[in-house]
Parts: sequence; C-alpha cells; structure tokens
Amino acid sequence: MTIISTNITSISKQKGLAAIEFTLVLPFLLLLICASAEFGRLMFQYNALNNTVRDASRYLAANAKPGSIDVINITDSVATEVKSLIRYGQSVSATSLLPNLNEDDISFSISGDFITITVTYDWQPLFSDTFTTFGLGNDIDLSFPLISTYTMRAL
Repeated sequence: MTIISTNITSISKQKGLAAIEFTLVLPFLLLLICASAEFGRLMFQYNALNNTVRDASRYLAANAKPGSIDVINITDSVATEVKSLIRYGQSVSATSLLPNLNEDDISFSISGDFITITVTYDWQPLFSDTFTTFGLGNDIDLSFPLISTYTMRAL
C-alpha cells in the first residue's frame, strides 16, 4: 500500500516539470528556427541573383555590338534592358525580384572581347538588422553585400 502512495506523490511532484523544461528550451528552439529560415532566404535570394545575372549576361553578350578598333560597344537601350532583366527578371518592369535592388548596384566592364556584369546587392535580414550586445559594446550589423559577377565573351 505504501508503494502506490509513493508513486502518486512522485508523479504529482513532477507535474509542472515538462512546462518548465519547455519554457527553458523554447528560446533556443525559436532562435534555431529563425536562423534556419533566414539562411534559407539568403540562399534563395543569392541563387535568384546569380540566375538573373547569368541570363542578363547571355543577353548582353548576344546584343553587344563591336565598336571601332575591336572594342565592344554597349548601347544605352541594351544597357537599360539588361538592368531591367536583372532587376525584374524580364525586360518590362514588373515586380522586383529582390527588394531594394537598384540600377546603381549593377555595373558593366569590358576587357577585350569579354563583358563582365557585377551586381552588389545589400542583403537585409527579415527579423532584425542588428544583433544587440546588450550594452557590452557596439551592436553587430547583420546586413552584408551579396556580390554576383559573371563574365562572357561577346558574340
């Protein structure tokens, strides 16, 4: 008879223990989930940036015209269309593929027969731009540039 009463008192003492353990572990689980989501978003945006830069450089290599003395000439209309391809994924302006990607972030360089497109995109996290150090020093900035560069020979 005493064995049964001991088990009942042992179970009643541990009744709220699972809630306390869950409360202690929950912040770490949420941090892990949010960090995984941000990393997945980062990889998605970097892949989208690389794909658009690659497609735009193919278009530019096919439409760049040779200028005088074997120098490649990029007309303003082709440059505008390439920038639109990078920003919107198509030549007509629509919804931007990446938020806050401007035409100033896109640059062209020509070296002989080769055309290089470089895009510097300032990636911003969704949840917070800075990681606070709670007064121990300067806050840590979580944004950084994603740089995509693609070089092709002009046709």
